[in-house]
Amino acid sequence: MGASPEFFFEVYWALQHIFVHCQELPLDPFMDQASDSDAAQLAALGYISELPRNLTPVSMLGMAFAILNSWSVLAASLSLSLSRGGPIATIWGLVSAGICNLCLAASLAEFLSAYPTAGGQYHWVAIASPRACARHLAWLTGWITVFGWIAVTASGSLLGSQLLTSIVASNSARHKPGKFEEFFFYVVFTLIAFAVNCWMSYVLPSLSKVAFLWSLLGFAVVLTILLALGDSHYADPSFVFGYFVNRTGWPGQ
Repeated sequence: MGASPEFFFEVYWALQHIFVHCQELPLDPFMDQASDSDAAQLAALGYISELPRNLTPVSMLGMAFAILNSWSVLAASLSLSLSRGGPIATIWGLVSAGICNLCLAASLAEFLSAYPTAGGQYHWVAIASPRACARHLAWLTGWITVFGWIAVTASGSLLGSQLLTSIVASNSARHKPGKFEEFFFYVVFTLIAFAVNCWMSYVLPSLSKVAFLWSLLGFAVVLTILLALGDSHYADPSFVFGYFVNRTGWPGQ
């Protein structure tokens, strides 16, 4: 027997009541003071603070760490880097990428401390660019940022679906997930992220903290298991830090 429309209406009304109640919960007084200071700074720039600011420094760190999640992404892409450069590309590529990202973060942080607006990069480009081309460069920067976030969202959902189907395939001898299952889980992860950001944004600070601790715990567990169960015969430093591998099929050893 199917559920009546009145049942779904009651469920929707209850969820809406819970959502409104959670939105009205009091925040930390220190966060209130920070919000007042931010609102005053935005008012000096000619803007009005409209969106709720419920992210603490720890939750912001957790969100950034969860978006980047360097160690898990590096582990998932080892098969690509080891066959397309070898150890030298994996080690020194990570070092060079880390240094460049730190320089980029320091530059963006300098802009953010002076202009803490929601627009971010496109607003800073409009301020720092020559007046003759400021609008065009800001428009271009804004759309590049949008496409970048779309790519980040798609890659995160794809990585999650690939890891989930790999776990199923490694633990099941009868069923091997195919492209349909991988795409199905990709859509599920994307819809969950969409629902959380649209209707459950108040739980993002807690989710960011959980993701931060979960990632650190996973890194410690994986590293401990690899060191405990790995082979005791290690490669020479010359191989680890200087050996180049080219299995792409293109010449240029």
